[in-house]
Amino acid sequence: MVHGLTKILSIGRAVFLMAGLVVPVSAQTDRVDRHRVPAEFMSYRGADWLERAERVEQEEPGRVLDMMNLSPGDVVADVGCGSGYYARRMAKRVTPGGTVFCEDIQPEMLQVMRERVREEGLTNVEAILGTPMDPKLPAGEIDWVIIADVYHEMSDPEPMLAGIRRALAPTGRVALLEYRVEDGSGDQIKADHVMSVRQVLLEWQAAGFELEALHDFLPSQHLFVFRVADGASQDPTLVAYDLFDALNTRLIEVEARGSDDESVALRIRRTGNESVLITSPVAMYFEAPNETTRDMVARRDGWVILDEEGWQEWSIRAVGRQRDRDLPTSDDVLAIRPSSTAPAVEAVLYQIQVGVYTVGNSPTLYPPRTHVVEQAAVWIADADESYRGMESEIAGPRVPPQYATAFALVFVEQAGIDVTTRRVWDDRQTIFRGLRDQGLNSWYQVQTQ
Repeated sequence: MVHGLTKILSIGRAVFLMAGLVVPVSAQTDRVDRHRVPAEFMSYRGADWLERAERVEQEEPGRVLDMMNLSPGDVVADVGCGSGYYARRMAKRVTPGGTVFCEDIQPEMLQVMRERVREEGLTNVEAILGTPMDPKLPAGEIDWVIIADVYHEMSDPEPMLAGIRRALAPTGRVALLEYRVEDGSGDQIKADHVMSVRQVLLEWQAAGFELEALHDFLPSQHLFVFRVADGASQDPTLVAYDLFDALNTRLIEVEARGSDDESVALRIRRTGNESVLITSPVAMYFEAPNETTRDMVARRDGWVILDEEGWQEWSIRAVGRQRDRDLPTSDDVLAIRPSSTAPAVEAVLYQIQVGVYTVGNSPTLYPPRTHVVEQAAVWIADADESYRGMESEIAGPRVPPQYATAFALVFVEQAGIDVTTRRVWDDRQTIFRGLRDQGLNSWYQVQTQ
């Protein structure tokens, strides 16, 4: 199904509603929090990949459907259904008397779905040809909508989500599946096919939904449960707060300490009795207590659910800012600062979370987003490190230092920094000579023209 991103909130100074609080959002924060690159939709020619045997282990669809607790007679919809992978499984669970609406915008994909439905002898699946702005679902009838790894493609999410909202029955729910950007478990997926909790909530809450649950039992995917935010439901919601808003209003207490070269260890607890969801932004800053220890910076958006009494552990993947300082240890208490503390670092890590680039009219390219690439990018952008100075420290097991530096330079340039003025550029021939990645070679040619 073809879907991408339409802006829901205005650029510049804006206000959005989160967890019942009206929070002013600066242009910079708005940019960092909301922007994602919409993925190209999967063509019907890739339908066989949707049916791969490994998907059962990778995505555990049975556990997803168990969570939905479908019953005979339920009316459900699979939005962006593709080959009908979930639709066919739901059809068996809502029989007898139930109906599955299988929606997609590609007629060819719906034909693939019909053939598989016919092969399995199912009679309660109805195909719906939707549009990028309207799922064409019947109004007020749907008990469950499932959107499985499709939302990141939506080109017009605001009208699409409005259409889904209209389609839900009064007690209807949405199960949203997206591969995780935060913890690296989704890094095997293309960067524009993953989303963070923070990104999803900002778009879905603005569209009139509230979060009922967020499950983390799947190997690499978020599983959100949304319902319409009309105040009618008596069921509890999982209220979401930005980390800094929660700290400012004393809803939480948190302590950060050094852990290792790739993470910061947080202890966090709620001050009230209700479960809360805390999100944090990419490039959240952890300031060291002295000038001999590195400051650390979050590599991605983060999230944690506080649903227990007492302190909980929360690990944030991070990179160090200063190469010539020692790593913080568990004895070092780090001060938590906003992402804007180091603007150049923020800009670069934001681009790495986006994770894509193009050269001229080339297709979308996907650099690896490993720790060594991120670390090299930070050191180039912030401290103007030379290649020779950092070479031994960015020699990762999967990415040689030349490749780590080359990919880092792509992200630095994406962040608006002129890479040809950085010291690392003096060794450009050493870095780029012999690289076999065509995207990098094309990018290098553009920079040296």
